[in-house]
Amino acid sequence: MKAKLEACRHAFEVRAPPGVVVALENSVAKLAQTHLVRQAVKAGERAPLFRLRGNTGNFVSLSEGLDRGPVVVSFFRGGWCPFCCLESRALAEAQSEIERLGATLIGLSPLPHPDGVTNLQILKDPGCRIAARYRIAFTVASRFRSAYRALGYPEQSQAGSHRWVLPVPATYIIDRHGFVAFSYVDVDYTTRLEPTEIVAALTHLRKRVTPTLSV
Repeated sequence: MKAKLEACRHAFEVRAPPGVVVALENSVAKLAQTHLVRQAVKAGERAPLFRLRGNTGNFVSLSEGLDRGPVVVSFFRGGWCPFCCLESRALAEAQSEIERLGATLIGLSPLPHPDGVTNLQILKDPGCRIAARYRIAFTVASRFRSAYRALGYPEQSQAGSHRWVLPVPATYIIDRHGFVAFSYVDVDYTTRLEPTEIVAALTHLRKRVTPTLSV
């Protein structure tokens, strides 16, 4: 996925006005200065529970997923973001391997996501209420909003007064007891956690909880 993300960033930077590219880079730098990553929910903490409506209209709860085993929770900014679309497709491709390891994969997004992402549950998190509980929500500063629109952010959205509140892209692996076993949070929206790293973390978690039989 890393190569695809880099290619996507390069393609955008080539076609976008220089001022837009600089503004987006500055937005990442300013967000880094807020220490949002340091404040976010981390490994070892109990994961905030949630129950949200999915893209098929059904309600999905984290607690129900944990009853079956570990849960992988990934926060997306929305279908307007090309980097989120790349990540969601990569996760959809890895979903069978994730499920083979006994885990459930759930995505959260404040704005609609493409319906073409096969079998990937994208739950609606209006106003980033759940993202805020994971301490990864932020408000896009007014001086950067035109650059976000150039990247693809919709002129109008269903988020109402919270339409400029977004999550920092993040992925959490939560063990069946409800504690975060692994966390990835990065203010740079062009970088994401590789699905292979999720699989590796789940494999490690499975070995940790599976007792070794002595002969």
